Amino acid sequence: MVTPTNPNGTSSATPHVRRNMPWNSASNVLSGDKMINEERVTEAKEHVRDSLSRNVSEVLAAAAPLDSGMRKKAVSLAEAVCQQLEPFILHKGNVPPRTTKKRNRRGQQLPATSRESKGKAASDSASEAPGQGAVDYSLLLKWVNLKSSQDTGSSNSKTGNFHEVKMYPWIGAFIKYVADQLVKAVADSPPPKTPRQLETFRKADVVAIDADDWRRVDMALTQCLDSPQRDDRSDDVFTYAQSVALVEVKRYDSEETAAFDQLALYTPGLYATQVNRRFAWGLTICGTHVRACLFIHDNILASEVMDVATESGRKQFVTLLVNWAMCESQRLGYDPTIQYNSETSQWEIDVWDDESRVTHTYIHERTLFDTSSQFGRRTRCFIASAKENSGEQPAQKVLIKDAWAPTEFPDSEVVRDELSNLRTIRDKLGADDALAGTYSHLEAGGVVQQMQTKQKTADDTTGSIFADIDAAVLEDVPARIHRRVATTPVGEQLKSVRSVDELIVVVGDVMMAHTAIVRRCGILHRDLSTNNIMFCRDDDGMVRGLLIDFDNAVLQSDLHDEQRPDQIGTFPYMSIGNLEQSSVKRTALDDWESLIYILCWLGTIGINRDDQTNVEIRSDLTICRWRDAQGCIDFEPKRLSIQKAKPRAYHLDCNIDISTVDPFARRAEFADAIVDDLLRVVQKYRKAALERIKDAQISE
Repeated sequence: MVTPTNPNGTSSATPHVRRNMPWNSASNVLSGDKMINEERVTEAKEHVRDSLSRNVSEVLAAAAPLDSGMRKKAVSLAEAVCQQLEPFILHKGNVPPRTTKKRNRRGQQLPATSRESKGKAASDSASEAPGQGAVDYSLLLKWVNLKSSQDTGSSNSKTGNFHEVKMYPWIGAFIKYVADQLVKAVADSPPPKTPRQLETFRKADVVAIDADDWRRVDMALTQCLDSPQRDDRSDDVFTYAQSVALVEVKRYDSEETAAFDQLALYTPGLYATQVNRRFAWGLTICGTHVRACLFIHDNILASEVMDVATESGRKQFVTLLVNWAMCESQRLGYDPTIQYNSETSQWEIDVWDDESRVTHTYIHERTLFDTSSQFGRRTRCFIASAKENSGEQPAQKVLIKDAWAPTEFPDSEVVRDELSNLRTIRDKLGADDALAGTYSHLEAGGVVQQMQTKQKTADDTTGSIFADIDAAVLEDVPARIHRRVATTPVGEQLKSVRSVDELIVVVGDVMMAHTAIVRRCGILHRDLSTNNIMFCRDDDGMVRGLLIDFDNAVLQSDLHDEQRPDQIGTFPYMSIGNLEQSSVKRTALDDWESLIYILCWLGTIGINRDDQTNVEIRSDLTICRWRDAQGCIDFEPKRLSIQKAKPRAYHLDCNIDISTVDPFARRAEFADAIVDDLLRVVQKYRKAALERIKDAQISE
């Protein structure tokens, strides 16, 4: 069991779920574990190389509480901690007794005040030998007295050349000292709310039990449970789900870039395991040089160096830790609109509806798609049910999609607005019973609202996260807005169809809905994939196809001949013209071509696990050569495969002129005619498949 900690102070136990990629996704099946891991390493290094901004002084300010009163309180508490820390370091862990005694006019010593008694008790406790299971605070002295520059002399020198592993308990002791002194400072002057107690996991340099690889993370901060039975807590088991921030440690400051690379490699694990993560914090520690890293949606911002070998550097680091303990949960990167209810042991998700100006609350049932993306939209999909229910009927199930959409687009790209598209589709197709249940129907949706003050909310945007960052630093960073939509019906993934006939029915329904959306709503989907084609199973066992995810959809009226089409979609299923960024305007035929590649894919590896092609022979398949040596999609092998294919006459309706079906010349003037032919063929085979399914049900 893992116990993910709610950033507001409560904790909960949930079954451990290992994060895995969809079994039949192209990136999973065409790539082995080794290739996937190599791609992750390469991507992390590219992010650091291209998107890391060092020495951003405002990063530390981004951790301070939003509430002005709490911000002032955090400053005073940090000062109180430093007043205990510096004497402790100066006297090497032995804080001397007070030498100045207050006396009356006769020279008699006066008794200590209650405040002085508490202060002395705190000083005494700081120098006490740790008890069983406690941290030896004196270990922090080894860290603050360490040399950060590489020692070129003898390895037997006082500092010595040793592995970074020796530093883990030293760093942990420093952080634990700050946490414990903060508790004592709060006891003297209680703030409006109880601070978090942030410590490191007891075990360091370990694999997270909820990871999908075997990489060892150096250290991580976690929020301790508020319990006197310290040995009963589970903070000795490292999980991404419980981590507040990851820590990458190196022995020398010359290894800083490698530290950034590894921190960027591990941080996506937080997004994949924490349903309420908006952005993430991290620490790089190279010798005594500490940097705070802010992982945002298109950039990584690193603070200036905090050198714990100096008093000023220690004060900065202590202030950061105190701010993390005192700030609002959204300042730590959490989303307060997704809360864990400890009474029901369930996550509750708020969906704000822009039209009705009402918040709808849903109970999380399971995560359909998580996100492990470092940058971009970070799309998540949850299956949930309405919290408010009359009890007479089962609560309505919805599919909740959570994503950070860009608000600005280059002149070369078409503006995309999924929420607006879903409203258009609902309004224009909602009364058509023949299409009911074959496309995402909008129930509620809008921009996520975050509390700015006790009475005021505001749109959740990257701008609100960046409020403390200099605009010049963010000049080239795209602006994003946090949207969440709830749609019906809730479908099953394509891998769950039971037969080829069911797959044919699903494809027929989806393409009928796709055509109606193009022609009656003027919206082009542009991202058909195995993830975006789903299905529902009715009470009688019959299936209906379901087209979802209009993230990349655009209005056809926004597509112009003089505008170079943007390359968009899911790589393995993109049309040739899309892959090679042809100047020909995209049409519905590009989506139909994507359907061809989906069917090629499923026909090659199998539609579900029961008929999945043997893993050992996949590398020899022609379809695997659609990827280049680096694992990227290469359109030339795909083009050759399609051009060499010889369709048999009985596969197509006799009225189709095969010579006009050219997937590499998508001319709008004859696209509609070809779509009519293709749709007629698909519906013909759908009808036959439906009859076979019914006959099979009768025979059973």
